[in-house]
Amino acid sequence: MGKIAILAEKPSQARAYADAFKIKQKEKVFIELEPCSTFPKGAVITWAVGHLVELKEPKEYQKEWEKWSLGSLPIIPQKFEDKVVSKMYTQFNAVKKIFSDPQVTMIYNCCDSEREGSNSATRF
Repeated sequence: MGKIAILAEKPSQARAYADAFKIKQKEKVFIELEPCSTFPKGAVITWAVGHLVELKEPKEYQKEWEKWSLGSLPIIPQKFEDKVVSKMYTQFNAVKKIFSDPQVTMIYNCCDSEREGSNSATRF
């Protein structure tokens, strides 16, 4: 098994997880843990800061959907698409880089367990 990546819901949750281990490095967007019996190759904890990705607005699918009217409802795109939340690009790219690291062989999703906290539709 290689290095483990852990995705927390928010920075305070990530710090709480990291407090149980010896910290190798702390950065603005992640905390790296020293190798130990739990994580023999080490681990890196990052966070989602709530929502990193959201559904596109109706107007981003079709210009006609910019102004809503009863006649245009229901607004149902052919395929739902998502986008990175504009002020979350830095954190999103940090998470993407960590998840793409070839040394990372397993990712733990430690976000909220309900539907909203799941990452089932997110692609990095």
